[in-house]
Amino acid sequence: MYRQDSTELKRAFTNAISIFGTPQLIVCDRGRMFDSAEFNEWAANFGIQLHFITPEMHHENGQVERYCRTVLNMVRIEVNHKHESWSNALWKIQLVLNTNKQKTTQCSALNLLIGTEATTPAINALVRDITVGGSTPNREAWRELRRQRAEERLARNQSDQDARVNRSRKAPRAFAVSDMVFVKKSSQATSKLDSGIRGPYRVTSCLPNGRYELQLIAGSYGKTTQAAAEYMLPWDGEWTPEACAAIFECDDDLIPAATSEPQPGTSRDMPSLSSPPEELPNQVPSPEIIEDDDTSGEAVLATPE
Repeated sequence: MYRQDSTELKRAFTNAISIFGTPQLIVCDRGRMFDSAEFNEWAANFGIQLHFITPEMHHENGQVERYCRTVLNMVRIEVNHKHESWSNALWKIQLVLNTNKQKTTQCSALNLLIGTEATTPAINALVRDITVGGSTPNREAWRELRRQRAEERLARNQSDQDARVNRSRKAPRAFAVSDMVFVKKSSQATSKLDSGIRGPYRVTSCLPNGRYELQLIAGSYGKTTQAAAEYMLPWDGEWTPEACAAIFECDDDLIPAATSEPQPGTSRDMPSLSSPPEELPNQVPSPEIIEDDDTSGEAVLATPE
């Protein structure tokens, strides 16, 4: 087993280059191995262009992501059902993927590469054939014809996929340089209560196709990344007490101070106990109550004098 660092990455690509030649373009994610200065310098020496996909935009490298899912399923079968070590099963998985016909292209990857349907012994025989007697024009013509048909099928499949995916999409929001944003990163959520939003970031440059280069202004200050507009949320700053006061202060909401002057209208104050009650006109005065009188409702006979 090897460590997952730039040295191991260069070793793996060197072995691939020794067999298949130098590629013109490598599409990769923003892992530390691919983004390291050592690997970028190595690729520049070979004349290889590196294209980094935007985080959370896996469909930019859809063909590789599709193969990764297939490889994971095959590794899971080899490990769980056949009880084999995954490192020992990789060569068989690679052989199966290279020699099986792909649904879209209707050709195997090996056929499109060298123009023949074969396994490892046939590849050795083909290499020996080319070394000894040279390649036949017929084989090369068939290979070019298959490549042309595969390219047409891939273009047709790409247009169908774009029509299906873009059916419910709309134009993303545009951002300008120096805008403050948050970025949705659901894959980095650590718990169910995690919002999955990271930031804040400052937009430093605008890239093609709705992509932006961002610079972190909190935590690891100065860290740069890229994000798509559909995963970016605008941020206007923190809610400070001063900002809230500026919003909620209004002259119409001020309560007038209480004054000693009487206000017009009917007074609802309770009458004072020291002042006599006011008598209404045509009101019969109530009889004076004597303390010695009986308070019951029984009749009392008058005594003669």
